[in-house]
Amino acid sequence: MPFNLIQEPWIPVRRKSNKHIKIRPSQITEDYETDPIVVIDASRADFNGAITQFLIGLIQTTLSPQNSKEWRNRFDRPPKPSDLQVNVESVAHAFNLDGDGPRFM
Repeated sequence: MPFNLIQEPWIPVRRKSNKHIKIRPSQITEDYETDPIVVIDASRADFNGAITQFLIGLIQTTLSPQNSKEWRNRFDRPPKPSDLQVNVESVAHAFNLDGDGPRFM
């Protein structure tokens, strides 16, 4: 099975509890109320920046707010991981790193 940047946990993060884990992009808001992610935690600062930009672009592309009110509402109450997954899944086909057929980049 091909490795897919949308469907596999690959993003290293640190939670408020200091727990280090790898997540799928849609898990960025998981446990937001109780143990939120506080930092992208790759081994290099430039990787952290690149992952952050990747997540920004992915969310902007798949879950753009319709107006400034919706943007403010999401800022105060981020989407649930299940809602994020539904939206990012629409572009998952473009994020296969290996396997047969078209691949990411």
